Order: sequence, then C-alpha cells, then structure tokens
Amino acid sequence: MLTERTEAAAPGAGRGRLGREPLLDIYESALQALHLGRLAEAEGLFARVADCDQPELAERARQFRAVCRRDAAAAQSVPGDDPYLLAVFEKNRGNLARALELARAGARDDEDERFAYLVASIHALEARAGEAKTALGKAIDMNRKNRVYAYHDPDFAALRESEDFAPLFAS
Repeated sequence: MLTERTEAAAPGAGRGRLGREPLLDIYESALQALHLGRLAEAEGLFARVADCDQPELAERARQFRAVCRRDAAAAQSVPGDDPYLLAVFEKNRGNLARALELARAGARDDEDERFAYLVASIHALEARAGEAKTALGKAIDMNRKNRVYAYHDPDFAALRESEDFAPLFAS
C-alpha cells in the first residue's frame, strides 16, 4: 500500500527515484560508460545531452564528450611510422619477441646504435648474457655514450654485477 501511494505521488518513483528527468538518466548512463572505458558509447550519450536546454548540464556533457574523443584518439595512437618508437613501445608492453624482431629487421641493429642498444637491453632482460654483451659492445662502439646509458639502465643491472661485463661499464 505504501508503494502504491509513492507511485501515485511521484511518477517514476517505482524505479527507486523521485521523478528524474530523462536527460539525467542519459547523462548518468554516459558517465557509467565512460567509467567502464566504453568511449564510443559514452560519447554518443553525451552528444544527446549536449544539445539540451539546460546550459550547465549541456556544457558538462560537451566537456565529457571532448574527454571521450581525446581518450579514444590516444588509445588509437601507436607510433606506427617510426620503427624505433614502435620497437620501444613493444618492449615496454612486455612483447620482447616483437620488439626484438622490429629492432633487427633489415639489420637495423648493425646500422643504428639505438637499435643495437635496444637489442642489448632486450637480451639482458631475457637473461641471455652472451648476446647482450655482444649487442651492447656493438652499441658502445657506435656511440660511446651508450656505455653511460647502460651503466644507469636497470635493464642491465644483472650484467653490471658480473665481472665478465666490467669492461663494458668501465669509463
């Protein structure tokens, strides 16, 4: 009986709310979609609210719509044009096999010290000390600064502890 009176007094209260406007429901759904990372869905819902006649709500919806667009663009941007950046990206994602493949493609690691250093770093992370030593030696021969970089790089921490690698890290 109490439920019947509540529904009669406030239409829509049967859903647990007191007569909310449909725009607020859409806005709430958009926020939930954004929170869950469903950016396209959230952007579409915010677009429906952005043209409403409530200036504050419309402005807030436009701001969140811009956030959705920005985050969607950032999620799609992968350094595709620069093979070095792509190889570093793959290494940072933990995809070491793909990073190594990219760094060695076309003998890049024989021609570019950045790739030689990256190959050494990947080998060191995979505990392949011999290959890491050879690649790091090549990178240092190409650019002496790589010795300093490797000395401070946590990827080479295990190698720095070994006396076999001391010449690579000596100044």
